[in-house]
Parts: sequence; C-alpha cells; structure tokens
Amino acid sequence: MLEVIMIRQCIDVVGIVNVLPSLTQAQAVFDEVLGICSDGSLRILLVEHINDYVVFIAISDGEGKCDFKVWRYSPNFTPLVKLSTHDDLGEMFIKLKNVDSLTDEYLINATIKFLRDRWSVEKIIQQYFDKLSDNLKNEIRKFLLTLKWIGLQEDVNYPPLKYLSSKMVLTVYTFLEAGFSLSDVRRIVRF
Repeated sequence: MLEVIMIRQCIDVVGIVNVLPSLTQAQAVFDEVLGICSDGSLRILLVEHINDYVVFIAISDGEGKCDFKVWRYSPNFTPLVKLSTHDDLGEMFIKLKNVDSLTDEYLINATIKFLRDRWSVEKIIQQYFDKLSDNLKNEIRKFLLTLKWIGLQEDVNYPPLKYLSSKMVLTVYTFLEAGFSLSDVRRIVRF
C-alpha cells in the first residue's frame, strides 16, 4: 500500500461521497458512484485528504462482492500506513475525548449524529466544536472522515434489515462512552 501511495498510483475521488447515504440506499449509491459492486477490479481510491492525512480505500478482486478495505496514511504515523479497523478508530475516539472538555462532552453525540442521522462533517463541527482550535477541529475531521468509510464499508457489506450495518459500528462508540475498554468491547461486539 505504501508503494502505491508514494508513486501516486491511485484514483483521486476526494469528495465523491460527502454525506453518508441512508442505510438502505448505501450499497446502491456506492455502486453507482464507484462501481464497487459491479466492478470489483483491483483499485486504490484516494477518498479523503486533510493536510498530511489521507484516507484510501482498496477494492480488491477476490474479496466479497462489494468489499473494500480502509487505509489511512500520514508522515506522522509509524508505520506510515495503517489499516483502519474498529480498534484503530476506537483508539482515535478515546484520544480525542481526552483532549478537551468539549470533545469529552460531545464526541459521542457527534458520532451518533454522523452515523445514525447522517449529518455532514462540517455540520457536526459547527454544531459541537466551533469554539475549538483549527488544529483540533482537523483532528475531529480526520476521525469522522475515516469513520465515514468504515461506516460505509459496513453499510455496503452488511446491509440493514438482514444485518446491523453501521449501527454495529455505533455500538463500539456507545460502549466506549459508557467506560468499557476496547478489549471489553471486542468481547461484547463481534467485528
């Protein structure tokens, strides 16, 4: 993945999905804009970019019909590229909660509004975090924009009515908010 990033062998589609589509429409919308289900050919897509922080999705043939992996890159990471997982984002959530009293108070609300109510990142920043420094707002954007693709991954691969979709993702953060550790959450929620 790092080699692909360094030689820029990815397709730039930043902004193609600004707001999460409804749970029931996610798979159809995602296939319409990126052909993820109808064209499962191997592709690396650049989907988010904030300063030196970049989010990619890797669509790989041979996985599930509409499957993809979410990766994040920053020159500040060791290693430089990380596969985004529920544990990875849970750690981001915990760190952000501990940075400021506003993030401690409102990050769970922001996460609920984002995944359940499908609010945009900018609406969330304006509603809950407008008084924070630009640097901290960008850290919240990084978390939410990465969460967007993890949520979409669940919505596309585990559509509602039959599965929990991104509602399952939301349970991770509600348990963290309630004081459970990531290892506790992993025992309770299968992901």
